[in-house]
Parts: sequence; C-alpha cells; structure tokens
Amino acid sequence: MSRITTLDQFEEEYRRGIDEPMPPRAWREVTEEWLRRHSEGSGDYNPLHRDRAYAAGARFHSLTGSPSFLFSIDFGANASIWGHLSRDDVAMKDLSILYIGADIEWFRPVWLGDRVRSIETPVGVKRRSMPQLGEALVCSGRTDYYNHRGEKFASLTNHMLRFANPGTGVEAAPPDPDRPQVAPDPLVWARTRRGGEVRHFEDVAIGEELPELPKGTYTTTELYLFSHGTLTLGRSAEVDEGTIDMGAGGRADPEYARKNRAQSAQFDYGPQRITWLSQIATDWAGDWGDLVSMSAKLRRPNLVGDTNTVRGRVTGTREVGDQGLVDLRVAVVNHADIETATAEITVRLPRRDAGEPREVPLLWADAASTTPSIYG
Repeated sequence: MSRITTLDQFEEEYRRGIDEPMPPRAWREVTEEWLRRHSEGSGDYNPLHRDRAYAAGARFHSLTGSPSFLFSIDFGANASIWGHLSRDDVAMKDLSILYIGADIEWFRPVWLGDRVRSIETPVGVKRRSMPQLGEALVCSGRTDYYNHRGEKFASLTNHMLRFANPGTGVEAAPPDPDRPQVAPDPLVWARTRRGGEVRHFEDVAIGEELPELPKGTYTTTELYLFSHGTLTLGRSAEVDEGTIDMGAGGRADPEYARKNRAQSAQFDYGPQRITWLSQIATDWAGDWGDLVSMSAKLRRPNLVGDTNTVRGRVTGTREVGDQGLVDLRVAVVNHADIETATAEITVRLPRRDAGEPREVPLLWADAASTTPSIYG
C-alpha cells in the first residue's frame, strides 16, 4: 500500500531531496539509427538530422541532433515526478500528475558519434490553486546534458503538476463530429523548410508570421510513434492499478486515462508538443539558425482525435554583441481554435553585416592532399 496519499505528505518528502542530484543515466552513443528514430517519433524530417548525404554538404558536414533530441536522451521527468521518493510510495489513483511545461537552454550541437549522458536534480516545489483541480503542487526538476568531452550542451527544467486524483477527465476541446480528419503521416513529407538558404537577422521584422506547421489529427499511431520512437522501446516493469496496457505510460487506455490521469480520453506526452513548437522555429530559421532558449507552457490536454496546427510570429529582435537574436511566440492550436501549448523561443541568426556565415576549417569535408608530408 502506498504510504503517501496527501499533498502535504508528498511535499514534505519531496522537499528533502531538493538540490540533490539523482544518479546519472548511463553513457549512450549517438547513432544514425537513434537520430532517425527520434525523427520518426517527433514527425520532424529535417534532413540535417536524418539524411547523411544532405548533412555531409551542410553546415556541420555531419548528422546532428535536433533541439528536441534532448527528450530522446532523457525525458527528464523523474526529478519532477518523483524526486528522490520511491515510486512505490505514491500511487496515481491517489495523487496524479500533469506535465505543464519546460524551460530549455541549448549551448552546443549534439554530434553523430558523441557519447552523452544526463543528470537530473529536483530543484523546487510550490503550491498552486487550479480552477479544475483545486490545490496542487508544481514540482520542478532540472536535467543537465553532457557529452564525453565534459561539455554541457543543454539544460532542461521540467514542471510537473501533482494533485489529488479527481477520477475524471479535466476539460478538453468540445467534440465536433462534423469537422474533417487530417491524416498526419503525409504532412511530415510535404513540409517545406528554409534549409540551407541563410535567413539573416537584418531581414526579420517584428510581427512577421511564421509559415504554419500542420500536424493533422492526433492518432494512437502518433502517440506510439513518439513513445517508442523518441522515448523508449522498453516494456514497463510494473503495471499501474486500473490498466493492463502500459504502452505509452498507460496513455492509450482511455479508462485508465480518465480514472488515474485526469484525462477524458487517450492523450499525448507533453514533450511531444514541445518538439512541434521547436520544429516550427527550426523550419523557419533554416540550417544556419540556432535555438538558444525556450520557455514552454502546456495549457490544455491534447487528446486522440484532436486536430492540431502550430503557428508563430516574431515578437522581438535585438543585438547582443555580435549576435542577432530573434524572439518568437509559437503555439499549438487545436480544431476548436484553442491554444493547447505555447512557447517563447529565442533564435540566433547570422548577421549580414558580419558577412556570409562560413564554416571553420575544422569542419570542412575531407579532401585528398597532393602536398608532400614529412610523415610520408
């Protein structure tokens, strides 16, 4: 039997582990298959991250991870869901959870062949009153990502809502049997990207609209592609009470979703929409743009059957030293014209007055040399 059944008990125990790092994940090598699997799971077919021939002639002359590849390295949720508590101490039927957002910073690329690992740390908990759920806790956990050179290439802070389980689904978009359904699969092939054409900082105008990113109707296939493509192929060691289907963390079981996870139907992983929010920014910025930071908030559930489009606009431009930084506001909008997820994103773009962006010689493609060498 679970020993923690109230928010007061949970908060007291969770606070004991704040600022204490959790054991790090094992080192893993970034492979072409892993990059492609995340591409399938997130629905982002950017060739920088999945097409070896394209990447060889592009900015880094190598495959690299997309900004959202972080979620495939480590979802980063353990620190915000459990902290240092044992999972056996808390049951979803007593205290459920909702993922409500993340703050991310990116410092450098993830390269094909890198060995990577992550370290999670619970960093905070605070009380919050929710219109539909009443008293709740917001638990925050930071995940720092490192490569085998000892470089921290990103930092992610997840925010998880912990609340007394109401046993019913929270409010979602109203059903509309007459609205058209849109198959999501063909959309990933049809997407037009900026690609290798440089987008200069000086050419960006405040108020400029980003090209829409249609994601189609959310299906169980999309749910499982993200779960088993981006997150994990593994099976669950334990089965939560109320379901026998722990695929996608029980999300595909509608009865379990209602009774244990406060959702009215099968529902997505919050980070899946965050991958969409980052994708509209990278599609717009092109190969020479870099995501610097993101602050994302999940505002409503995204359920199987919802039809989604990602939209965005430029909200600000600024020069910091020799960098041109562009601020974007992006949102996932469902068929009822409700924003279910939003984000503020900062993108770094090349400045025209600095000349065309050039690769450093270290990254140039290999070439045979006719110059005599003292090494023979």
